[in-house]
Amino acid sequence: MRYDVAVVGNGPAGCIAAERGCSANEVALVGTGIRRMQCAGLISKSGLERIDASPGDTVLNKVRGARMYSPGKVEVEIDGRRTKAYALDRPGFDMRLQDKALKAGATYVEDWVSSLNGGVNLRFGGELKADRIVLATGTDYTLHRQRGVEMPRDFLIGGQYEMKVDCDPDFVELHFTVPDFFAWVIPAGDVARVGLCVKSNPRPYLDDFVKRLKSAGRVRSDSRHSESFGIIPIHEPSLRTQYDNIVTVGDAAGQVKASTGGGVVFGGISAAYSCRPDYEACWRRELGGELRLHLMIHRMLCRMSDDTKDRMFRAAREGTASLESGGDMDLASKTLSALMKNPRFLFKALFNMPHLLADMI
Repeated sequence: MRYDVAVVGNGPAGCIAAERGCSANEVALVGTGIRRMQCAGLISKSGLERIDASPGDTVLNKVRGARMYSPGKVEVEIDGRRTKAYALDRPGFDMRLQDKALKAGATYVEDWVSSLNGGVNLRFGGELKADRIVLATGTDYTLHRQRGVEMPRDFLIGGQYEMKVDCDPDFVELHFTVPDFFAWVIPAGDVARVGLCVKSNPRPYLDDFVKRLKSAGRVRSDSRHSESFGIIPIHEPSLRTQYDNIVTVGDAAGQVKASTGGGVVFGGISAAYSCRPDYEACWRRELGGELRLHLMIHRMLCRMSDDTKDRMFRAAREGTASLESGGDMDLASKTLSALMKNPRFLFKALFNMPHLLADMI
């Protein structure tokens, strides 16, 4: 069978690529049919609007704000006062996106792709011919290696338990108490998602975080409703994402916010361009600067001492009103711009700049 476009991978980026591609192409969407929870499943309301994705009945909880804690327990609360994000049933959400792609005209092929030698070679169903191949394979880079396609080289490793934990259903918690990233508690209906990312084995750090929650009397049951572990690519600005007839999107292209590990929104925005001849230029023009800003923030946090984090959190407390009115979960430029317009935050931040610079050197 011949198609104009073959999309390999039926996660969010792949489904959006297939759906948008159907407007002018015959599209095949190749997926394995396997749906697993591999991320925190927290997606901003504005981000879903940007990728034209309605969560429908996959919403487990609505979140209006965040409480963030430094290593020294300095708390910063951001209250958006209305729904800012959703904790989603991710497998269910992914299925909604797939159904949307099929309704748009994509042909679903449930199979494993074994190679890309002149076409899309399937493990059980022969071969698909396509003029363009969209690699939306998430963090499975097997086909990248086979075809010499560039892939991310730096990763975080995430771990998450779904447990019964006492928490405020209106707020997520971010605890900046682990190396290189943060731990989180996300209320998701009857359970909370308790997780973190690090650059090594996350389980010891995650178990220690759960112990601290337990010692605070917040864990209602030791049983875990689910466990999930996976890798998260760290964005590389120079990574090539377009070749003669192959493009990469989403996690397969490292289109992930390095400061949060979130990839659904930016991967979806990029995927919408995946069938255009100027795909790489399009997504870089819209998202390149934002992804670099997220990477800069991530690198700064990695190098900050605990004392400097405490100091910067105290400064951030002066800017909560600005963050509540002008911050954005996805657009780092918008969030930083809101902070820069707050003189009280600027004064505190500049006062602590020598400590920050000492960590960066």
